[in-house]
Amino acid sequence: MLTVLHFLELRSFFRDQEDHVAFPVTVEKLTGIWHCTPRYTKMIIRKLSELGWIEWQAGRGRGHTSLLTIQADAEEILVQEGKLKMERGEVNEAMELMNRFGSSSAKNRLMDWLSDGMGFSTQMVSDRLEDTLRFPVYRNIVTLDPALSYYTFDAHIGGQLFNTLVEYDPDRRTIQPSIAHFWETSEDGRSWTFHLKKSILFHHGRELTAHDVVFSIDRVRLRPERFESSWMFRDIEQVVALDHKTVHFQLKQANSLFLRFLSTVPASILPEDVVLRKGEADFSRNPVGTGPFQVTRMQDGICVLEAFPGHFRGRPQLDRVEILILPDMEPGRLKEPDWTSVFTSYGDPSHGEWGERLSQSCEWIDTEMLFACCTLLVFNQWKVGPQNHPAFRRALHHMIDRKQMIDDLGGDLVVPALGFRPHHAYTGRAEKEEEALSRAQILALLEESGYRGEVFRVASNPYHVEDALWIRDRLESFGIEVVMDVRCVEELMDYEDWARYDCRLFGNVFTGDEICELEMYLQKNYFLAAFDPQTTQQVRQLTEEIFREEEGLRRQEMLDELEELMKQTHSILYLVYKKSNTSFHQSVRGVSINTSGWLDFDKIWFHPQTARS
Repeated sequence: MLTVLHFLELRSFFRDQEDHVAFPVTVEKLTGIWHCTPRYTKMIIRKLSELGWIEWQAGRGRGHTSLLTIQADAEEILVQEGKLKMERGEVNEAMELMNRFGSSSAKNRLMDWLSDGMGFSTQMVSDRLEDTLRFPVYRNIVTLDPALSYYTFDAHIGGQLFNTLVEYDPDRRTIQPSIAHFWETSEDGRSWTFHLKKSILFHHGRELTAHDVVFSIDRVRLRPERFESSWMFRDIEQVVALDHKTVHFQLKQANSLFLRFLSTVPASILPEDVVLRKGEADFSRNPVGTGPFQVTRMQDGICVLEAFPGHFRGRPQLDRVEILILPDMEPGRLKEPDWTSVFTSYGDPSHGEWGERLSQSCEWIDTEMLFACCTLLVFNQWKVGPQNHPAFRRALHHMIDRKQMIDDLGGDLVVPALGFRPHHAYTGRAEKEEEALSRAQILALLEESGYRGEVFRVASNPYHVEDALWIRDRLESFGIEVVMDVRCVEELMDYEDWARYDCRLFGNVFTGDEICELEMYLQKNYFLAAFDPQTTQQVRQLTEEIFREEEGLRRQEMLDELEELMKQTHSILYLVYKKSNTSFHQSVRGVSINTSGWLDFDKIWFHPQTARS
């Protein structure tokens, strides 16, 4: 690589010199270009000459001028080096090299080559056919520790790597066995006993035991300062292993959502020995679970999953998943994958562009998931600022014309958000919305709030930068001075990091169940900072009632009450719903789009006859 780098640095410095035309240069000059000693410079010259990339005629005597001829095509060498690095999984290094030295032509050549490799492919590996799915994501994987998962894609990958005691079937709305094949509870709902399946193996080969279950649940519930999801286990009084395959939970009081909590990604069962040996930081990048896929490579730029042959439900049909992590690349920069591909696009505004091409072929199936994401403005009541006054928050609510925002920005923005749950967009809830105020009425609200031109600080992440800039311009048109900070998702994951902001703009993927909603109200890194003392008390009371309510319909009504409270106090401003799109070829079988809008890798298989045809 150093030889390639030296050549590219040389060609970049002498960019005005023509190929195959000699020009004068001194060793001293080259020493400055490569930032090395004269001796090492001569070694580089000799190596580049041996490769035929340059021709060198040394001048006589020390300090005399020599003649240098550049013989090789720098773009060709750069593209080949980029391909080599991509094939090695050195995605970041390849992109950095291309950004530093690549012309538009070189970048397009690499992207075209990379696009051709996206999607589904079959190749012979060790005398057997191996099916691989490769696709890009335009965001970092923050953590693979299921108890720390905050972003949707992290949680999705966690669902491929780990299993939970029980699973929730969103279609049937029932709890199904998973690691536990049977469970029983006392009449008062406080005592639960789970019986584990035999011979469930972790990826490193050890059999899962009841002690791993105790460790995994206690790890989260006893450390609320580290694990935000510990609220789900706050009713657990004790977890004990009765024997090798039996776990007993004792609750402080009955909880109607207890089984649902045990089916969530943070409740994944981890191997105690591996977590303690690796340490939590290492485990979050190189995890070990019982899931249908295991991590074989995790580094900046690429995550590779391979089928786990010992999975207790059977080996997945897909052999390998390669996820290229390209957070600095504009979504849609890669071309549509090959026709045998699977391609997932979350929040990708370019989907419509290549969607037209897909629609021309009846072999493609296009699934559009409306309302995959709801964007929100969450005010920070833990900080003193203009947002503390209800009239200020109400003024902002009326300043932000959602329909105008959709008309101006387009893309994946669908309809105005009338609440967290998207079905409200097509129900009578719209009639209950407060009528729009005039500009004079909005300015009167600002006057009532006592706003006197203070700076209003808003934090957002790169995925909502267009929305953020539109909101900034809108607020400034009403005389509010806005500082909009666009921060990377890792920085905003910690609620303490945004404590200096008056407001935060982010999107939350709605997974369609009550657990998703409850975590918004009960975790610090979601809504919790938006509540004043009175609202906090009301939220605690309502959520406590939800925990105890056995009737699902009544729990939904209580969640409606929580949402209505947010709207009445304007603690949260619901902005717009966004959509997600997934396209797949008819050769792909078993496609299952989960509630987060991603493909379940363990259910995918490819029909060879369809693929060949």
